Amino acid sequence: MSPRASLAPLIGLGLAALLALACSPVAELLREGDELAGQGKLAEALAKYAEADTHETETAGGRMRAGALQLKAAKYEAAVAAFEAALEKVPSSADAYLGLARAYQAQAVIPAALQALEKAAQLAPARAEVPLLRGQVLLAQAKPDEALAFFEQAIRLDARLGEAHLRRGDVYFSKGDIKEALRAYNLAIATSPDNVEATIQAGRCYLLGGKADKAAATLEGALAKDRRNPWAFYYLGEAQVQARQVEKAVLSLQNALRLKPDLGRAYLLLGQIYEKNLLVDRAHDAFQRAVKVSPELLEAHIALAKAQLERKDNTGARRTLEGALKAHADCLPCRVLLGRLHLEQKRFKQAVEVLEKVVQVDYDDNEAHFLLGQAYALLGMLAKATAEYNALAMANDTARATALLQLIQRKGGGR
Repeated sequence: MSPRASLAPLIGLGLAALLALACSPVAELLREGDELAGQGKLAEALAKYAEADTHETETAGGRMRAGALQLKAAKYEAAVAAFEAALEKVPSSADAYLGLARAYQAQAVIPAALQALEKAAQLAPARAEVPLLRGQVLLAQAKPDEALAFFEQAIRLDARLGEAHLRRGDVYFSKGDIKEALRAYNLAIATSPDNVEATIQAGRCYLLGGKADKAAATLEGALAKDRRNPWAFYYLGEAQVQARQVEKAVLSLQNALRLKPDLGRAYLLLGQIYEKNLLVDRAHDAFQRAVKVSPELLEAHIALAKAQLERKDNTGARRTLEGALKAHADCLPCRVLLGRLHLEQKRFKQAVEVLEKVVQVDYDDNEAHFLLGQAYALLGMLAKATAEYNALAMANDTARATALLQLIQRKGGGR
């Protein structure tokens, strides 16, 4: 057999393989799936990815895309299944392990997330996304110092990774180091100009620094990137309040609530604006809405209770304060207000019970000493009332000390 004849079958096989690759529908199916995913058609996109998967042998593009789409749709168990299926096909896929880690993190299954990240680190030690995700997991566990080390490692691996700069900024922001946080956020913006979250956080840094104009300009920049971001509107409202641009602030907060009706902080700030402008009914309504949509927001409970006390709605105020204390037993301002309410309604023993716990925890709370001293005096417990007077006198709170002393003297028959 001639050399040419012996090569003919090999050439035929090579051409067949190339022809099969060229005719493979995988790329087109993945493209169609991506297009459907972009249109929000989850089921149709997943169907395309599943069909692509039937044609893949040594790759797992369909399964990987399915996992990413399920992750974006917050269907975390389905995402885990998709990434595990991808690993069955391609056991050496660092991307699949990263996807698994993200899905486990979203479900707060931290040991499994860390285990997946260990595998990703072994497979791709130079991938900056690995330490980035490790840092995010640790940050969610309230371990900021450990998280910071991983964010900095990610930046050393890839200084253009905007997400790592952003999360590094978050660590410094949580520590109160606003200067370093702002530097990190600006680096995040420089590497990822469309990063709205970093822009909002930079605006918050300017807010905390008392630079209202700079904060407003930065937050307006965030809105130029995303007009549908409620937090950009909310913090812009804060900046406008700080700059005494009340009408603009009200409009910004209303826009925030239009986009996110459960944004209790926006209702709270609106109520504070109305309160300062003597629009008491509007303020009361805004505080009520804040409590309803954000029951965890203690400031809203306190503001509502104060508004109710001003309106002489003692029943409503008591209900608000007792509800807040049921969920947050350590809320000292709630206890002070409840003690004041008990005192006004001549429930002196209840006032003592509530207020004694306040001064045990915070001895520097002069209002609590004053109210507690009054309750003791009105119960005839003059020695204890005198001790509260002494606490006020030692704190140089002359007005309260004098008023309490006069009450003690009246109850003691002028002694």
